[in-house]
Amino acid sequence: MKKIVVSALSILLILSFVSCGSTPEDENENPSAPITNVDELDNAAVLEALSNARKLAIESGAETSEADKLAAIDKLYADIKEKADQDVKIASEGKDIADRYLALSAYISAKDAKAKIDDTEMFSLAQSLYDDGCAALDELEELYNDPEATGAQLLSKATTASSCLNTVLVTIYRKIATDERKDALETKKDADSVKAGVAMKAKYNEAVNCIKDGDALYARQNTPKAYESYNKAKVMFEELFEEVTAKREAALKAIEEAKKKVAAVEEIAEIADQEAPITEPVEGIEDEDTVLLEEDTYEDPAEAEAELPETVEGNPLDQVENVVSDFLEGVDAK
Repeated sequence: MKKIVVSALSILLILSFVSCGSTPEDENENPSAPITNVDELDNAAVLEALSNARKLAIESGAETSEADKLAAIDKLYADIKEKADQDVKIASEGKDIADRYLALSAYISAKDAKAKIDDTEMFSLAQSLYDDGCAALDELEELYNDPEATGAQLLSKATTASSCLNTVLVTIYRKIATDERKDALETKKDADSVKAGVAMKAKYNEAVNCIKDGDALYARQNTPKAYESYNKAKVMFEELFEEVTAKREAALKAIEEAKKKVAAVEEIAEIADQEAPITEPVEGIEDEDTVLLEEDTYEDPAEAEAELPETVEGNPLDQVENVVSDFLEGVDAK
């Protein structure tokens, strides 16, 4: 969510170059000559804002996914640069073109978010926002087919569609990530049940660190990467349980085989004692109560189990929706 809002704010920063021409601080410093007319803006500043707006569209993938729309805007951009070379004021036209580039970037973002949402079939987690985003996206498609549509109109609808749908996507990713974390903790319990923290300590600690890394990513709202960390931990704990269980079963089988061999030897020894008992000490044979090895101590398996919280903290959904609502109100006010 934070990345979405930051991207949206970067759009507003670019727009500020071509919308009012000055900041409140500028006006206070020079109250006698405030710039209130967009046509008063310097052509160089307008062209710089246009370059940045186009760069955002390119970074969004416009060259491959929306080449025709990008080409149409680029034609307007080329025309306005020719006017700038002739010292014609281009601020008003520049704002419209910047809006179109920024709208294209937001449009691509909205479409990508909707596709990912629909793949999950989990849009009911934020149904109202999903409906609003889809409605805005449909209206935006209609505007793109309207030759009279302005850049400002396109940007308004694109911003609404992108903000709503990306918020839904964040909500879904949060749900998927938290569910995967719960599954990872369940597989950890299985690994703990076979004392994997003692039997395969290095791999066990690596799996635990994956959950901790996921928690850190989740706290930073990077839920897709958090999911990947939780999934990796889950797989590792599953492997630990299977590997340690297999080794334990092999060890138990070996012990049973050894017991059978010992029993067979004892039976032979008992027959030998009856037929030819040893009545005197024999070199190399220890007394029955002789201690051959020092007493060993073992690590407490319980102490090897890592403690992890059952839940992970993140911004509640209502806070996320409030951020989007505040942002959209700011866009409408502009």
